[in-house]
Amino acid sequence: MDASNKPEAPDGPRLQTLDAAAAAAVRGLWAGAVGRTVRCVPQRRTVAVPVGDAWLFGKWHRGCFRTAAAEWRWLHVLPLLGIRTAEPLVWLGTRRRNLLVTAGVPGRALDAWATAAVGGGWFADVVDYACREVAPFVRRLHDHGLVARDLYWNHLWCDDPRTAGAPLLLDVARVLRPWGLWRRWVVKDLASLWASVPVPVSTSVGLRFLRVYLGEPLFLHARLVRAIAAKAARIRAHRPRYG
Repeated sequence: MDASNKPEAPDGPRLQTLDAAAAAAVRGLWAGAVGRTVRCVPQRRTVAVPVGDAWLFGKWHRGCFRTAAAEWRWLHVLPLLGIRTAEPLVWLGTRRRNLLVTAGVPGRALDAWATAAVGGGWFADVVDYACREVAPFVRRLHDHGLVARDLYWNHLWCDDPRTAGAPLLLDVARVLRPWGLWRRWVVKDLASLWASVPVPVSTSVGLRFLRVYLGEPLFLHARLVRAIAAKAARIRAHRPRYG
């Protein structure tokens, strides 16, 4: 897959590599003729369209060429580092109107799984999954010198947590390789994950997750743990900008 930071015209060569149904869906997305909006904030909108038994997702970046270019790049780079993302298919547009199209991903977001698990009486399995798969996944990202900056449960997807392997990271436009303030960004990632659990969890669950992430006893990182807990509390108290 070409990771060049240049969008294509709607009849460009990348589009021509798709099968006929997918190509038609992408052209429909570009024309605004198909799909339903699944998320919308100023300057960005995500639209889903069915293609046979699968889905394609188109993400509009209006007036945000640099953001679109960053997301397109990370969609290609992260899998090379062992960080699963949605499969990038095509990037269409101009410097002011960009559409990134990715393949649909299996499963559900972890926040949806957590809510379903509480209702079904198997939330302990979700906690086990978070410690077994999500904590090493986040550590792998950080070990590569990268931070997500949008590390929330609704951005991590998987099949059934009772049997799934490593999660998949969505919405990678804000991934960053920071040149400074490393501890601050790590605290932000881990606190965002802790704060965005959609159901009540005990402090011991959060500490168990951090113990696996750190790979060492927590008392060796007491200041870091306190900073993460404090940041998580501030995030929970913050009113989301777009809901």
